[in-house]
Amino acid sequence: MGSYLKFIGKKLLLAFLTVFAISVFAFLIVHLLPGDPVRVMLGAEADEAAVQAMRIQLHMDQPLVKQYVIWIGNILKGDFGKSLVLNLSIRNLIAERLPVTLSLTVPAMVISIIFGILIGIVCATHRGSFIDQLLTVLMTTMNGVPIFWIGIMLMYLFGVNLKWLPLMGYVSPKTDFLDYVKHATLPVFIMCFGPMSSIARQVRTNMLDVINQDYIRTATAYGLTTSKIRYKYALKNVLIPVITLIALQIRSIVGGSLLAEQVFSIAGISRLITMSVMNNDFLTVQALVLVISAFVVAANLLLDIAYGFVDPRIRITGGK
Repeated sequence: MGSYLKFIGKKLLLAFLTVFAISVFAFLIVHLLPGDPVRVMLGAEADEAAVQAMRIQLHMDQPLVKQYVIWIGNILKGDFGKSLVLNLSIRNLIAERLPVTLSLTVPAMVISIIFGILIGIVCATHRGSFIDQLLTVLMTTMNGVPIFWIGIMLMYLFGVNLKWLPLMGYVSPKTDFLDYVKHATLPVFIMCFGPMSSIARQVRTNMLDVINQDYIRTATAYGLTTSKIRYKYALKNVLIPVITLIALQIRSIVGGSLLAEQVFSIAGISRLITMSVMNNDFLTVQALVLVISAFVVAANLLLDIAYGFVDPRIRITGGK
């Protein structure tokens, strides 16, 4: 157990260093712009006095290291500054938009993991059958078709023709859960496509390899039920590389949320960052890059810790 705690400590340290490196990159976004970053933000026709005042307000008249210390210090206090375009507190914008994106991405990730694993197991245990070929073709197609095209087709089918689901917009689950489900069904569905197909194909490949191992044949010889062999013994070994894939798919979910928010006109965090980039609101971009990256790092950290629960060797050796 002590070695496993050391393993967790190393992962925590690595996550902290990663967030620190991301914070440096996010801070440098403004300074990597060609020309005067303040004039870029305010526009070429901005008055020189206004540019100078903004430079002082943003501490850009200070040395670069001091600027970073002031910026990261304010962020640790919860002060992200004010959006230059919306003239609103960035902290309030994040608090308003982030729950919207999480209410779409979290269900999409959970559904992708559950159904991806189940589909992979079904394909592996029925290898060569009609259901295996059908699901394999379906997963491959899902992974290759553009998300925005799928979203438009689903909107036309379920929104325009059948009128089962609303075409666009968002309702918070706290306001009306049933209405939230109606509005979130299509965005969550299209966000599942890529991650679910990748997880299903990985599980199928791993399961085909595992079910031919000696310990599986031994368990079968002892008369254990097929479901117990699949889900108690085989699935544990299948999940070890799948956890790594899930960590990679988190980034795909975030990218998918951007397209989903654009297609369905949802005011989430991904749409906010797009608007901020297009309008040169780099203070908001800095904050959003840091916050989103921190969420991804935290999710990856939890998955690294989950290795120890899936693979006893990590608990014993501490990941060596």
